Amino acid sequence: MEVLGVKKKKSSNKRTVHISVRAPENVVKTINLLVDLGLFKDKSDFINYALQETLRKYLSSIRIEITPELIDKYFELLEEASPQLPEEEILKVLEDARNEKRRISRK
Repeated sequence: MEVLGVKKKKSSNKRTVHISVRAPENVVKTINLLVDLGLFKDKSDFINYALQETLRKYLSSIRIEITPELIDKYFELLEEASPQLPEEEILKVLEDARNEKRRISRK
């Protein structure tokens, strides 16, 4: 569907959550007009579209300064998600990799 020159993606079957939104009466009337014109299925469809477009606009402009604290936090979260191997196992993997590299270079 195209809305005011912008192609609108079809809504997916993703799980949704109910939220309540308070809006000025004239905004709701305008949304209802767009629904009546067939540009949106219903008010919820319009609000989902508006939210997605707003998120796309703002998320694409976010710039994060990489700081030592941010890097530390990243590795903390990474470790929680994927615990590290014991040091002995890491050393064994490194030794195996070195031995394999030597074996290949002798050929």
